[in-house]
Amino acid sequence: MVIDSDDDFFKLACAVPLQVATTPVLRGAGVELVVRRDDLIDASLSGNKAYKLFYNLRAARDAGFLRVLSFGGAYSNHLHALAMAGLKFGFNTLGVVRGERPASLSPTLMDAQNAGMELIFISRESYQSKSFSQLLDGWRKQFGDFYLIPEGGAGVLGARGMSLSGRALEEQLKGDYTSVCIACGTGTSLAGLAAGLVAAGRHDKLALGFSVLKGDGDLGTGIAKTYQQLGVAQDLFCAHEPRPAANWRLISGFHGGGYGKKLPPNLFAFWRSFERETGILLDPVYTLKLIWGIHCLAELGYWSRGSRIVAIHSGGLQGRRGFTCP
Repeated sequence: MVIDSDDDFFKLACAVPLQVATTPVLRGAGVELVVRRDDLIDASLSGNKAYKLFYNLRAARDAGFLRVLSFGGAYSNHLHALAMAGLKFGFNTLGVVRGERPASLSPTLMDAQNAGMELIFISRESYQSKSFSQLLDGWRKQFGDFYLIPEGGAGVLGARGMSLSGRALEEQLKGDYTSVCIACGTGTSLAGLAAGLVAAGRHDKLALGFSVLKGDGDLGTGIAKTYQQLGVAQDLFCAHEPRPAANWRLISGFHGGGYGKKLPPNLFAFWRSFERETGILLDPVYTLKLIWGIHCLAELGYWSRGSRIVAIHSGGLQGRRGFTCP
């Protein structure tokens, strides 16, 4: 992975493997599932986190920062990726972790710490309040000034990075697909993916986001806002003409009990069978639920026969260590 050149990173994105995943249910439904293996984009910095950090780190470096700070939980893919990016690109990294420091660190946090990340633990109450102004001032006095990256790489810069994934997919398949699906937490990746398809001239292709949250709340509102902001920033929408209908949709109901929760037996069984049948490893928090959702909709006849569905593998395989794997 590189952060110096848009062209070089785009070339890297265009080289991501596409793998057809076949199961009895998909065959019976007449649906072809193509998995875009963004989990393989980089050995230590993979999936949507690589895309969402790309422009954030560029912005930090352009502004003269050598230190970056962000937030996450004990098994945060984002903090893990940020720590690896810091090691790779020469940034000092600070990770604010939700909850008191445990007696022993999770494997995720141990990796991050070994990569040079300074871990800062705060109470869940303080974390949930999201009123960090005094805390941020204190950390700047303690560690020196830093560039602040939103939790999960959320926001327009993160979405702009993910738009490269949408553009790269179109470069690879030249429109030979029905729709593109991705798991949603903050929705930043969905907004960016959809905008990337528009940038590639594919207003006709839908980006479908499968929410991993038990209650979506204002998730859709946030996606719409990021999508609009990115579209304006990249001149995808003309200010003097009616905007085309948004090319994204949010799908709920496949959260498997909620974010980071213990998987129900049926979902665990699906995890085991899919990996056995396809050889594609899935992370249990995001991509597993995405693939499961696509599979369930195939059983229900949601996809027309002959559909070619692309699923974005958003990486996060390090998170398997927080679950009992198949």
